[in-house]
Amino acid sequence: MVKKVFNIFLLFLSILCIYAGINMLEGKFTLIAVFASGLFAGIFLMNLRLNVKNDKINSYKRELEKESITSSESDAKVKILEAKIEVLEKALDKSLGK
Repeated sequence: MVKKVFNIFLLFLSILCIYAGINMLEGKFTLIAVFASGLFAGIFLMNLRLNVKNDKINSYKRELEKESITSSESDAKVKILEAKIEVLEKALDKSLGK
């Protein structure tokens, strides 16, 4: 939510600087307003790109966590089956009288 508000604020500042530079300011202040609007627009675009990358990284982390959980579950199942096999082998040896 905070990210969205910050992005909207940056976009608003960029539009406000362009409007002020074109309609209200004169001389060197117009150039400063256009520069500021470009700066705010650049920060806005880079922030959007950063948010997209962070979302992709977080989804990849979640996917890796799911795979590791699945892997650990299958390892646990294998250990349980090995333990059962050992118990059955001991019971078989005991019943055969060894």
